[in-house]
Amino acid sequence: MYSIKIVKKLFLVFIFIFLLWFAAAATDLIRLNSFEKPIFARPTVTADDGGSGTYEGLGWRIELEGNFLPEDELPGVTKYEYYLFDDLIHAAIRD
Repeated sequence: MYSIKIVKKLFLVFIFIFLLWFAAAATDLIRLNSFEKPIFARPTVTADDGGSGTYEGLGWRIELEGNFLPEDELPGVTKYEYYLFDDLIHAAIRD
């Protein structure tokens, strides 16, 4: 009986951690669909324009291109590729 309670608690903790992970990955994808920079993925390799480059989260990676300099006419993300466990999930180009 005691071990069943521990298993249930561990299962609930696992579900909670998974939901947090899923929410972070989904939030970044939703922001990318609006052509905004991700919140939870951190830049690992960036260009000198202030934002283009590779961003990585826990299990997802984003290849990002954009106009991030103050003098750019259309600032923000212009192209992205969203990878989940190295599988391309979504890609888009802003017209």
